[in-house]
Amino acid sequence: MQYRFTVLLRSLFVHSVRFCLFALSVLPFAGCVVVVQKQSQTQQKATAKEVERPLRQLASKPTVVMSDEVVRSELGDMVSLLPAEWSLVNIETNMPVQVFSVAVNNQYTASLTYSVLRKEENFDQVFQKDGLVGIGKISASKRDFKMRNIKRLGEFEEVMVGTKRFCLYRYTTDNGATLTRVAVFRSSFGNYYECTLSDLTFTGRKLTPREEMESIYVSVLATIDF
Repeated sequence: MQYRFTVLLRSLFVHSVRFCLFALSVLPFAGCVVVVQKQSQTQQKATAKEVERPLRQLASKPTVVMSDEVVRSELGDMVSLLPAEWSLVNIETNMPVQVFSVAVNNQYTASLTYSVLRKEENFDQVFQKDGLVGIGKISASKRDFKMRNIKRLGEFEEVMVGTKRFCLYRYTTDNGATLTRVAVFRSSFGNYYECTLSDLTFTGRKLTPREEMESIYVSVLATIDF
């Protein structure tokens, strides 16, 4: 009889321990209510905007010596300085009408061209939807239509130079032997412009090194005001 009583006590003890362990495992969650709230579209857009990477910031001041020679659009809504020892050239009658200024370095191995990007009816809609990258793609498509063997290098990129925005893209027409850099921007008057830095080969002289051209390019953009 005593043996059965002992077995019964052990059985009750084991069940009591199991119940306590079960209760401890459940107790922290007792009375808790898990609520899954779906974000509104406004919150989702705000979250997406927060995770957007900031635009690449280029130098806001020239890194090469600049001259006092000023390039100015016909409407006066953009101005730019030329690098030192660069000169403006007379624009020939066979130049495209949208080109309003051309400059070359003293070795005639590089040129800077300033031109108006002819505004079409859909430009402002494209700008509102896709920003300057959308305008840059239109600029590039116009070149694709006019030029043979053109090949874009890299992606379209919107950058900041101080507080000003540009869309940059590059292309070659000879499998990379020469390179042309294009910057597209929008003036406060709502006009679209291009500043193009290109290698020149007609003299047969050695081209300006790529690193130096890059410094010239960034420095010119730093002086453009619109």
